[in-house]
Amino acid sequence: MRHISIRSAWIAAAVAGLTAVSMQPAAAATPVGGNVAVTVDAAYVKANNSPVAQGDAIATCGTNRRQQNEPSAAVDPRNATIIVAGSNDYCTVEVAGGTWAGYYRSSNSGASWVDSLLPGYPTDTSPEGLASPLHQRGITNAGDPVQAWDNQGRLFYMGNAFNRVAPQNASVWVATYDNDGARYVRTRIVGRGTPALNGRFNDKTAIEVDRGVNSPYQGNVYAAWSVFQGVGGNNSIYFTRSTDHGNIFSQMAKISTGSKNVQFADIAVTSNGTVYIAYRQFESNRGHQESEIAYVVSHDGGRTFTEPAVAASFEPFDAADSAGDPEAAEEAHEQAYENADGPESEASEESVGDSRDCGSGPFACQSGFVFFRHDSQPRITADPKAADQRVYLVYDATIPGTEVASQTTYNTADPVGDTLRVGQGGVYFTSLGSAGWATPRLVAPTPRGHQFFPDINADGGVLHTVWHDSRLDPAYSVQYPPGNDGAHRDAAGFASATAGLDTFGASSTNGGSSWAISRLSTVSQMPNYEMFGDRRVPFHGDYNYVSSVGHFAFNVWTDNRQVVGGDDPRYAGGEGFDVKQCRVQDASGAWGPDTCPNAGGLDQDIFGQATTG
Repeated sequence: MRHISIRSAWIAAAVAGLTAVSMQPAAAATPVGGNVAVTVDAAYVKANNSPVAQGDAIATCGTNRRQQNEPSAAVDPRNATIIVAGSNDYCTVEVAGGTWAGYYRSSNSGASWVDSLLPGYPTDTSPEGLASPLHQRGITNAGDPVQAWDNQGRLFYMGNAFNRVAPQNASVWVATYDNDGARYVRTRIVGRGTPALNGRFNDKTAIEVDRGVNSPYQGNVYAAWSVFQGVGGNNSIYFTRSTDHGNIFSQMAKISTGSKNVQFADIAVTSNGTVYIAYRQFESNRGHQESEIAYVVSHDGGRTFTEPAVAASFEPFDAADSAGDPEAAEEAHEQAYENADGPESEASEESVGDSRDCGSGPFACQSGFVFFRHDSQPRITADPKAADQRVYLVYDATIPGTEVASQTTYNTADPVGDTLRVGQGGVYFTSLGSAGWATPRLVAPTPRGHQFFPDINADGGVLHTVWHDSRLDPAYSVQYPPGNDGAHRDAAGFASATAGLDTFGASSTNGGSSWAISRLSTVSQMPNYEMFGDRRVPFHGDYNYVSSVGHFAFNVWTDNRQVVGGDDPRYAGGEGFDVKQCRVQDASGAWGPDTCPNAGGLDQDIFGQATTG
């Protein structure tokens, strides 16, 4: 049993006072207490308190200190002391051979957490696990978690599920929990992939529930995601809905008509039940399209949608570089993916270069930088309690006027002719009212630092947003990725590592006209530890998350503060990015595998911060 500390009592008091202070403007987006590890280095429990059988992968979770990234969070609207979270959880790799969707729950406003897994992973022999369609289909990996509550204590948890070798069967699922997230009920597959490795891959999930106070569709569950159609295919956004609390879902339907390459869907539902789905449209020569945030609207509870329209045009802030050995880099990414040791991170059509991330060995890039992948993404929200039907949108982009020619092969902004360019990344905000979309503007203008991985939530007249921010990076330059000091390099040409990344948040009580901004992370992290690809490349997930009820919010992000640094004896240079590992060299000079993977070198975690605003 976990005891509520003085700090958690403080948070609970803040939550209890939300209604009483809901009409008062916030002086600041105020952190409550300190940062909290959502993923704890302690034993996990099974769903519904099922016993842990011999050989169950969950038996080593937590104590094996493996990676977690891509967090989601959701504050229970009927009891804001209950918060759930999820992540891509690598704790199962050691025994089950694949990653899985973590499920974490707090009953004291985020002060402490009980960690678990979605039922159905390969070694799960519990009744819940055996009944899961993921287990029955032989699925070995699950992740990309997103979560949303209804108003009756039901939680809907969505993600993807796939095999890393054929049959791939890359599908998307929605699980239901009730009793304020304390009891797992079921999992439903809502979009099925194909067995071929170059076939249909369902990914990049989004979920929302109609909680609108005046909605005739209250309780409807809406899900959207990207469908990747294989080599040379046109990526699309698909949608499904449930009108019976997640038991039955409609047949998946394409809603992104007219676009050739789209990803990163997100969903908002207004107080009268109007559904908005926003997504990123990538620039494409094949599709003759520009970089834009597109959106569609449903006025009938998700039965039909409008044709896509444009909310904003922007210049992307997408990291790219050129590999030193492209063939070796491609092979190493494929091997990492197959071994549940990182994403493939294939360069896409809009990338200027063949690498979205860089590391050491086969992952080394010509620039000498070490960095994780990141791409501009939209997040959309609406207030389910508001009298108006306004919709709010954030996204990260290159700030116009900050672009300069890149001094290396590293680039983040659109090129001009053959000239690679870099620029400052910023988080933009806009809203949709009766007069249309407002002119986008920066949430937190700053002369230094990149901003990316934003999220936003609206509830009870208050907006909350969160993002990663490198303004405190001691070596910040538009020429360098966060966490890199390109002015100081080792003999092998690698940039020095810096603790160059923080998480910031903001709140607004006037619809985004002004923002109260706070630093949320109490420790700056070094984001580029090479924990993936056999300890040779970084990965930091693809997003952060914030959920709120009135003035209270809980923010979550991927954090490397507990990673134990070390030295990789296989390669010269880049020591500041290396993690603790133990290797033995044989008589031929070949290095063996890491024999101490649980000693902290892979201890990437999800951290969270409660705020009031």
